[in-house]
Amino acid sequence: MARKPTLLCVDDDVQCLAVRKILFEAFGFTVSTTADARQALRMYEAQNFDAAVLDFQMPYINGAELAKSMKMSRPEVPVVILSGMPYLPEGIPQYYDRFFCKTESGFKLAHEIQDLIAGSNPGGRRGHLAVSKRMLATAGILVGFATQGLSEVRHRLFHRPALAKAASAIV
Repeated sequence: MARKPTLLCVDDDVQCLAVRKILFEAFGFTVSTTADARQALRMYEAQNFDAAVLDFQMPYINGAELAKSMKMSRPEVPVVILSGMPYLPEGIPQYYDRFFCKTESGFKLAHEIQDLIAGSNPGGRRGHLAVSKRMLATAGILVGFATQGLSEVRHRLFHRPALAKAASAIV
């Protein structure tokens, strides 16, 4: 049995991180996650990951700075930056292999990472994804979005002063 490719996923939004982990595991990756960019660098230096997927906007260290540190250490390891923005700000040094907007397809992202790993590993190739794994990945993504949606509604209802007063008056 072939070794599963390993990914390091870094995002300060733990819900996005959980959804991404489900998606990538359904595509056959072994996924390590962290919400802390500084911890990610320590993890990256301690383990030989096949690729890294980094959020761009994070506290302390942004994804571009983290990518630079990773590429300086091991330039052959593919690094992908994700962002809610449609493009990165001008002047960001390109120490990453690909950029994806978070609104792009998770399947496209997973396939691109498989291709990047195969390209950095001579003789490596992207495997076929079973229909059951695709369904599992889709279900995981939908659950993640539903959970995020519920969390946002709860936040809007109970964390806005006027709405909180109205809600408490009803109860």
